[in-house]
This record gives sequence, structure tokens and C-alpha cells, in this order.
Amino acid sequence: MTNPGLSISQAAEEVLERAHLAAIRFNPDARIRVYRNGDAVETGLADAPGENDFTIRVAEFEIYVESGVTGTLDVSTEHDRLIVS
Repeated sequence: MTNPGLSISQAAEEVLERAHLAAIRFNPDARIRVYRNGDAVETGLADAPGENDFTIRVAEFEIYVESGVTGTLDVSTEHDRLIVS
């Protein structure tokens, strides 16, 4: 699948990289996954993409993005929380 239309801000890329490096210390197969939970968009960890996920390369690693999640992945000012706007 091709890029689903999700762009990633520089600030979000830095947060993703820190999270990725922390996750692979415990599980080398771990990837960050961006997905819908009702009306909200959330992030979590997954060992493999979901059935309808896209794989996006960010810096030197990959993340999974659920089909239909579009917009800009950015960071809120509250605790480096990732948001999609």
C-alpha cells in the first residue's frame, strides 16, 4: 500500500524516534502504530501491521498507520503527546 496521506512534523518525528528506540530495547520487532479508536486517533506498539495498515518510513525506522488516518501527526504541548490534526 502507498502512503495514506499522513504527514509527520519534525517534532513528531523526534518523539517517534525516542519511542521507537525505547521499544526495540525490549522487543526488536516492535513498531509504533497510529490507529483510530472511535473518533480519536491513538498510538501504540505492534509487532506487525494490522490488516489495513500502511507502512511509512520515518528516519531510519518504520511505523504502521491504519488506513483512513490522514492529516498531520504532530506533538501537543502536553507531555509530548502525539496528535493528528
